[in-house]
Amino acid sequence: MRIRNLISCPGESFPEYVRRMKYGVLRRIVPSIREKHRLELMIGPVGYWEQIQKYHFNLMIEMGLKPHHTLMDIGCGPLSGGLVFIPYLQPGHYVGIDIRKESIAEAHIQLAKAGLADRNPFLAVSNTFGREELGDRKFDYIWASQILYHLENEKIKDCFESVAARMKSGSRFYGDIIGYPNKVGPDSYWHEFSFFLHTPDFLEALGERHGLKMTNLGKIEDYGYPSTLSLKTNDLLEFQKI
Repeated sequence: MRIRNLISCPGESFPEYVRRMKYGVLRRIVPSIREKHRLELMIGPVGYWEQIQKYHFNLMIEMGLKPHHTLMDIGCGPLSGGLVFIPYLQPGHYVGIDIRKESIAEAHIQLAKAGLADRNPFLAVSNTFGREELGDRKFDYIWASQILYHLENEKIKDCFESVAARMKSGSRFYGDIIGYPNKVGPDSYWHEFSFFLHTPDFLEALGERHGLKMTNLGKIEDYGYPSTLSLKTNDLLEFQKI
Protein backbone atom coordinates (compact mmCIF):
# COMPACT_ATOMS: atom_id res chain seq x y z
CA MET A 1 0.00 0.00 0.00
CA ARG A 2 2.78 2.46 0.89
CA ILE A 3 4.61 1.77 -2.35
CA ARG A 4 1.47 2.22 -4.42
CA ASN A 5 0.68 5.52 -2.70
CA LEU A 6 4.10 6.92 -3.62
CA ILE A 7 3.50 6.37 -7.32
CA SER A 8 1.78 9.10 -9.31
CA CYS A 9 -1.43 8.28 -11.17
CA PRO A 10 -1.42 8.19 -15.00
CA GLY A 11 -1.78 11.70 -16.38
CA GLU A 12 -1.42 13.28 -12.92
CA SER A 13 0.46 16.57 -12.72
CA PHE A 14 3.29 16.95 -10.23
CA PRO A 15 1.42 19.61 -8.16
CA GLU A 16 -1.60 17.31 -7.95
CA TYR A 17 0.66 14.41 -6.94
CA VAL A 18 2.15 16.53 -4.13
CA ARG A 19 -1.32 17.66 -3.01
CA ARG A 20 -2.52 14.07 -2.91
CA MET A 21 0.49 12.99 -0.85
CA LYS A 22 -0.05 15.79 1.68
CA TYR A 23 -3.72 14.88 1.96
CA GLY A 24 -2.79 11.24 2.54
CA VAL A 25 -0.57 12.21 5.46
CA LEU A 26 -3.09 14.63 7.01
CA ARG A 27 -5.96 12.18 6.96
CA ARG A 28 -3.90 9.77 9.05
CA ILE A 29 -3.33 12.30 11.83
CA VAL A 30 -6.29 14.71 11.74
CA PRO A 31 -9.65 13.14 12.77
CA SER A 32 -11.79 15.68 10.91
CA ILE A 33 -9.93 15.07 7.67
CA ARG A 34 -10.17 11.31 8.22
CA GLU A 35 -13.95 11.66 8.61
CA LYS A 36 -14.15 13.81 5.48
CA HIS A 37 -12.13 11.18 3.60
CA ARG A 38 -14.63 8.52 4.64
CA LEU A 39 -17.46 10.57 3.15
CA GLU A 40 -15.49 11.34 0.01
CA LEU A 41 -15.01 7.64 -0.65
CA MET A 42 -18.81 7.41 -0.93
CA ILE A 43 -19.09 10.08 -3.62
CA GLY A 44 -15.62 10.93 -4.97
CA PRO A 45 -13.35 12.60 -5.78
CA VAL A 46 -11.14 12.17 -2.72
CA GLY A 47 -9.60 15.31 -1.27
CA TYR A 48 -12.07 17.80 -2.76
CA TRP A 49 -14.99 17.95 -0.31
CA GLU A 50 -15.04 21.74 0.13
CA GLN A 51 -14.25 22.45 -3.52
CA ILE A 52 -17.09 20.24 -4.73
CA GLN A 53 -19.48 21.82 -2.22
CA LYS A 54 -18.57 25.28 -3.53
CA TYR A 55 -19.01 24.05 -7.09
CA HIS A 56 -22.52 22.72 -6.34
CA PHE A 57 -23.61 25.85 -4.50
CA ASN A 58 -22.03 28.54 -6.68
CA LEU A 59 -23.26 26.89 -9.87
CA MET A 60 -26.86 26.74 -8.73
CA ILE A 61 -26.74 30.30 -7.40
CA GLU A 62 -25.39 31.43 -10.78
CA MET A 63 -28.28 29.62 -12.42
CA GLY A 64 -30.72 31.66 -10.33
CA LEU A 65 -31.50 29.48 -7.30
CA LYS A 66 -33.11 31.61 -4.55
CA PRO A 67 -34.08 30.65 -0.97
CA HIS A 68 -37.78 30.45 -1.87
CA HIS A 69 -37.14 27.95 -4.67
CA THR A 70 -37.51 24.17 -4.31
CA LEU A 71 -34.60 21.91 -5.24
CA MET A 72 -34.47 18.20 -6.00
CA ASP A 73 -30.94 16.76 -5.74
CA ILE A 74 -30.65 13.48 -7.66
CA GLY A 75 -27.79 11.33 -6.38
CA CYS A 76 -27.41 13.45 -3.25
CA GLY A 77 -25.04 10.99 -1.56
CA PRO A 78 -24.11 11.89 2.03
CA LEU A 79 -25.16 15.50 1.32
CA SER A 80 -22.01 16.84 -0.29
CA GLY A 81 -24.16 19.57 -1.82
CA GLY A 82 -27.11 19.22 0.53
CA LEU A 83 -25.19 20.54 3.53
CA VAL A 84 -24.83 23.92 1.79
CA PHE A 85 -28.20 23.92 0.02
CA ILE A 86 -30.33 23.06 3.07
CA PRO A 87 -29.40 26.10 5.23
CA TYR A 88 -29.74 28.39 2.20
CA LEU A 89 -33.19 27.24 1.12
CA GLN A 90 -36.38 27.79 3.07
CA PRO A 91 -37.38 24.88 5.35
CA GLY A 92 -38.79 21.93 3.45
CA HIS A 93 -37.51 23.14 0.09
CA TYR A 94 -34.67 20.60 -0.32
CA VAL A 95 -35.25 17.03 -1.47
CA GLY A 96 -32.38 14.57 -1.84
CA ILE A 97 -32.67 11.13 -3.37
CA ASP A 98 -30.09 8.42 -3.93
CA ILE A 99 -30.21 4.85 -5.15
CA ARG A 100 -27.90 3.65 -2.35
CA LYS A 101 -29.32 2.99 1.11
CA GLU A 102 -25.95 3.61 2.78
CA SER A 103 -25.75 7.09 1.24
CA ILE A 104 -29.14 8.17 2.59
CA ALA A 105 -28.38 6.62 6.00
CA GLU A 106 -25.17 8.67 6.10
CA ALA A 107 -27.05 11.75 4.89
CA HIS A 108 -29.32 11.55 7.94
CA ILE A 109 -26.26 11.29 10.19
CA GLN A 110 -24.62 14.32 8.59
CA LEU A 111 -27.88 16.24 8.80
CA ALA A 112 -28.04 15.64 12.56
CA LYS A 113 -24.36 16.51 13.06
CA ALA A 114 -24.84 19.80 11.23
CA GLY A 115 -27.94 20.64 13.27
CA LEU A 116 -30.06 20.99 10.14
CA ALA A 117 -32.89 18.56 10.89
CA ASP A 118 -35.22 21.46 11.73
CA ARG A 119 -34.86 22.67 8.12
CA ASN A 120 -37.09 19.70 7.29
CA PRO A 121 -35.37 18.35 4.16
CA PHE A 122 -36.81 15.21 2.60
CA LEU A 123 -34.31 12.40 1.99
CA ALA A 124 -35.23 9.12 0.33
CA VAL A 125 -33.77 5.99 -1.21
CA SER A 126 -35.16 5.69 -4.73
CA ASN A 127 -34.39 3.75 -7.88
CA THR A 128 -37.18 5.49 -9.80
CA PHE A 129 -35.88 9.07 -9.57
CA GLY A 130 -38.48 9.87 -6.92
CA ARG A 131 -41.48 8.63 -8.90
CA GLU A 132 -42.68 6.37 -6.10
CA GLU A 133 -41.60 8.54 -3.16
CA LEU A 134 -42.59 12.12 -4.01
CA GLY A 135 -46.22 11.93 -5.03
CA ASP A 136 -47.09 14.78 -7.41
CA ARG A 137 -44.52 17.22 -6.00
CA LYS A 138 -42.87 19.58 -8.51
CA PHE A 139 -39.65 21.57 -8.28
CA ASP A 140 -38.16 24.84 -9.47
CA TYR A 141 -34.70 23.29 -9.87
CA ILE A 142 -33.52 19.72 -10.35
CA TRP A 143 -29.82 18.92 -10.07
CA ALA A 144 -28.09 15.68 -11.14
CA SER A 145 -24.37 16.24 -10.70
CA GLN A 146 -22.19 13.54 -12.28
CA ILE A 147 -25.13 11.15 -12.51
CA LEU A 148 -26.36 11.08 -16.12
CA TYR A 149 -23.31 9.28 -17.50
CA HIS A 150 -23.82 6.40 -15.08
CA LEU A 151 -27.23 5.65 -16.65
CA GLU A 152 -27.53 3.33 -19.63
CA ASN A 153 -29.92 4.33 -22.42
CA GLU A 154 -33.12 2.84 -21.00
CA LYS A 155 -32.39 4.16 -17.51
CA ILE A 156 -31.67 7.68 -18.71
CA LYS A 157 -34.95 7.65 -20.66
CA ASP A 158 -36.67 6.71 -17.39
CA CYS A 159 -34.81 9.55 -15.66
CA PHE A 160 -36.01 12.15 -18.17
CA GLU A 161 -39.58 10.92 -18.00
CA SER A 162 -39.56 11.18 -14.20
CA VAL A 163 -37.78 14.55 -14.15
CA ALA A 164 -40.10 16.10 -16.74
CA ALA A 165 -43.09 15.09 -14.60
CA ARG A 166 -41.50 16.99 -11.68
CA MET A 167 -41.10 20.21 -13.65
CA LYS A 168 -43.50 23.09 -14.16
CA SER A 169 -43.34 26.09 -16.44
CA GLY A 170 -40.02 27.82 -15.75
CA SER A 171 -38.45 24.84 -14.00
CA ARG A 172 -34.84 23.99 -14.84
CA PHE A 173 -32.98 20.69 -14.81
CA TYR A 174 -29.17 20.56 -14.79
CA GLY A 175 -26.84 17.64 -15.32
CA ASP A 176 -23.45 16.92 -16.86
CA ILE A 177 -22.18 14.34 -19.32
CA ILE A 178 -18.71 13.13 -20.18
CA GLY A 179 -16.95 15.73 -22.31
CA TYR A 180 -13.84 15.57 -24.43
CA PRO A 181 -11.00 14.99 -24.01
CA ASN A 182 -11.62 12.37 -21.36
CA LYS A 183 -10.05 9.25 -19.88
CA VAL A 184 -13.27 7.27 -19.61
CA GLY A 185 -13.53 4.05 -21.60
CA PRO A 186 -16.03 1.20 -21.95
CA ASP A 187 -14.38 -0.66 -19.08
CA SER A 188 -14.34 2.32 -16.67
CA TYR A 189 -16.20 2.04 -13.38
CA TRP A 190 -16.87 4.15 -10.32
CA HIS A 191 -17.81 1.84 -7.47
CA GLU A 192 -20.39 -0.48 -9.07
CA PHE A 193 -21.45 2.04 -11.72
CA SER A 194 -20.40 1.90 -15.38
CA PHE A 195 -19.84 4.94 -17.59
CA PHE A 196 -21.92 5.71 -20.68
CA LEU A 197 -20.86 8.28 -23.26
CA HIS A 198 -24.17 9.97 -24.06
CA THR A 199 -23.92 12.69 -26.69
CA PRO A 200 -25.50 16.15 -26.38
CA ASP A 201 -27.55 15.43 -29.51
CA PHE A 202 -29.00 12.28 -27.95
CA LEU A 203 -30.01 14.10 -24.77
CA GLU A 204 -31.34 17.10 -26.68
CA ALA A 205 -33.67 14.80 -28.63
CA LEU A 206 -34.62 12.99 -25.42
CA GLY A 207 -35.42 16.27 -23.72
CA GLU A 208 -37.56 17.46 -26.63
CA ARG A 209 -39.57 14.25 -26.39
CA HIS A 210 -40.59 15.35 -22.89
CA GLY A 211 -41.13 19.04 -23.62
CA LEU A 212 -37.68 20.16 -22.46
CA LYS A 213 -35.41 22.56 -24.33
CA MET A 214 -31.68 21.89 -23.92
CA THR A 215 -28.82 24.37 -23.78
CA ASN A 216 -25.18 23.26 -23.60
CA LEU A 217 -23.58 25.63 -21.08
CA GLY A 218 -19.99 24.50 -21.68
CA LYS A 219 -17.44 22.78 -19.47
CA ILE A 220 -18.05 22.36 -15.75
CA GLU A 221 -14.55 23.68 -15.08
CA ASP A 222 -15.89 27.09 -16.11
CA TYR A 223 -18.37 26.91 -13.21
CA GLY A 224 -15.89 26.10 -10.46
CA TYR A 225 -15.32 22.35 -10.83
CA PRO A 226 -11.69 21.66 -9.76
CA SER A 227 -9.39 22.12 -12.76
CA THR A 228 -7.02 19.42 -11.50
CA LEU A 229 -9.62 16.67 -12.06
CA SER A 230 -10.01 14.96 -15.43
CA LEU A 231 -13.82 15.26 -15.41
CA LYS A 232 -13.44 19.04 -15.61
CA THR A 233 -14.17 18.71 -19.35
CA ASN A 234 -17.70 17.40 -18.71
CA ASP A 235 -20.43 19.32 -20.53
CA LEU A 236 -23.01 21.07 -18.35
CA LEU A 237 -26.51 20.79 -19.82
CA GLU A 238 -29.56 22.85 -18.93
CA PHE A 239 -33.12 21.70 -19.69
CA GLN A 240 -36.07 24.09 -19.40
CA LYS A 241 -39.74 23.22 -19.48
CA ILE A 242 -41.38 24.57 -22.64
